[in-house]
Amino acid sequence: MSQQTRMEVVVPRFVEWMELFPTPRALARASEEAVLAAWAGLGYYSRARNLRKAAIQVTETGWPRTAEELGNLPGIGPYTAAAVASLAFGERVAMVDGNVIRVLSRLRALGTDPRSGAGARKVAEIARIWVSEGDCGRLNEATMELGSIVCTPRNPDCPNCPLSDRCRAAALGKPENFPPARLRREKVPVRRTVVVAESASGILLRIAAPGELLSGLWILPSPEDHPGLDILGGALGEVRHAITHHDVRWTVVRGRWEGGELPGGWIACPGQKLSRMVVSSLPRKALALAGIRI
Repeated sequence: MSQQTRMEVVVPRFVEWMELFPTPRALARASEEAVLAAWAGLGYYSRARNLRKAAIQVTETGWPRTAEELGNLPGIGPYTAAAVASLAFGERVAMVDGNVIRVLSRLRALGTDPRSGAGARKVAEIARIWVSEGDCGRLNEATMELGSIVCTPRNPDCPNCPLSDRCRAAALGKPENFPPARLRREKVPVRRTVVVAESASGILLRIAAPGELLSGLWILPSPEDHPGLDILGGALGEVRHAITHHDVRWTVVRGRWEGGELPGGWIACPGQKLSRMVVSSLPRKALALAGIRI
């Protein structure tokens, strides 16, 4: 949940989530619709789908106990696998996140970009040696915490760092130069007109296609999606949203359905069900602009 969301937002949502799904079995038994509704507003909905898939696998086969085995669960990458294996099962394996990369890069004054193949391999080897002795779990947590509150990206607190006497970047007087800055990716503009179209049965929604933004989620249709959409009046305004490297802007218009039977993958959703069906904040913003709050 905290991957792309601030912790002050995550904490109450995590508590709510654990009340709904206190065990892997409870999550495995829940419908995908219920899981996505519980995740609403947190973004990256593939994470919620993968959590449910992982819960199903754990329920059927039990918990893996090594980082390698944990990495076979849906949605579990090397960092999460190492975190669970190290902290829950005591495996001697390094947790390598952005904070750890920064600490180790500065400690060794690594000039290689840790996001490159060679740089990532170098950091992984240093991290492996770093946790080769002592309490691996506590060392992993301490290194992450050090990077979070002392060895920060800007204005690191070197005088109060317990590693300052052995840190090559601090000795050079240029800790902020390590690791090398990543070149910023240009945001991809995504422009679309969406229609808030009401039929006798409710608001029209369609499933976003594979490869489309918000793939697999219910979104508002666009005028070009079907000739049966009749546009009423001018634009109500624009809603904006940032999703990974995309700058998304939707122009919102009102409409009505004149096309007879709805095509496959479309529904007319009654107002009282919208909050359960529309889970992404982007179509929610568009509906709110049309005066429909869910």
